[in-house]
Amino acid sequence: MILHGKTVKKGQVEGEAIVSQIPFSYLGDLNVETGTVAPVGHDLEGQSIAGKIFVFPTGKGSTVGPYVANMAKKLGNTPAGMICVDVEPVMAMVAIMNDIPMVHKLDQNPLEVISTGDFIKMDATEGTVEIVNKG
Repeated sequence: MILHGKTVKKGQVEGEAIVSQIPFSYLGDLNVETGTVAPVGHDLEGQSIAGKIFVFPTGKGSTVGPYVANMAKKLGNTPAGMICVDVEPVMAMVAIMNDIPMVHKLDQNPLEVISTGDFIKMDATEGTVEIVNKG
């Protein structure tokens, strides 16, 4: 299955998807030292997004987020790519400032067609997301 969307940050990446149904903020939701999702009760609590294709609905602010993401990137703890239903400005800056390929506004809701463990090939330059292998 190939989905088509809009580019936020160009680049090509492939890897395992990790999917959250909850809006995300790098400030407060990510343990920068481990790459794991920190909040108790979050649908990804304790799971690592590092090196994966992170799929989520939208960001939830804090202008400090891009700098927190930069600290995580220096430690190797950011996602390889991001797929968002509808990106907001802060999360767009996370992707741009930290060179994380990102797409949004896909022709199908990625939260409905991508599952954690699926293998994804993403060409954010072209705005395509291919679900290669369902996990």
